[in-house]
Amino acid sequence: MIEDAVAAAVAGAPVVARIERLDLSMGVLTDEGATALLDGQPLTHLSHLDLSHHYLSEPMRERVRAALVPHGVTVVLDDAQVPEEYGDGEVHRYVAVAE
Repeated sequence: MIEDAVAAAVAGAPVVARIERLDLSMGVLTDEGATALLDGQPLTHLSHLDLSHHYLSEPMRERVRAALVPHGVTVVLDDAQVPEEYGDGEVHRYVAVAE
């Protein structure tokens, strides 16, 4: 997924160490992207991480909270989405806002 690739790129970007707030909301972030974020450089310096409108499983949401909330990071995980599965077995995820 594109959103997961963005999360992976963010996780390794040097600029992340200089930001206070990170907003990856309204996309199609999945467990794969959240894992990349958590496995990248530490995000514990953030004051706020917004991942609202996401496709994260409950175990991954708990992992994100456990990794960041104890360090004072406000983590927003509102508006959990469920992918739509079609008869052909294909799974579709939709962003909250598109052009």
